[in-house]
Amino acid sequence: MALPVLNTSDADDVMHLVLLVFSFVLMIVSASGFRRRRNGRYFFLMLAFVLFFLDQAVTFYQEIDLDGMLIAIPYLSLHLVHFLELLMCISFLTALLGPPSFLRGGK
Repeated sequence: MALPVLNTSDADDVMHLVLLVFSFVLMIVSASGFRRRRNGRYFFLMLAFVLFFLDQAVTFYQEIDLDGMLIAIPYLSLHLVHFLELLMCISFLTALLGPPSFLRGGK
């Protein structure tokens, strides 16, 4: 019995699928952490991992259906994946370097 073969044009497509699955797992783990500790730091970490998952989902779609073409945001001349990565970095920085009173939930 043979193993099923993923019908892709490129080994990079398999790597993008693996990254998509791992980013989904990270998003679930971070959401679980936020559910247990409801404070600003965990919220912004969860938000960063949600944005990471969205970034990987868009990248996977671009690779599979658009042959690597980047999706642009109309009227802004920005690529969607780059905008998601910028938001992800801002979210990580807010979680790590934000003012403590803001991250504790306003206490």
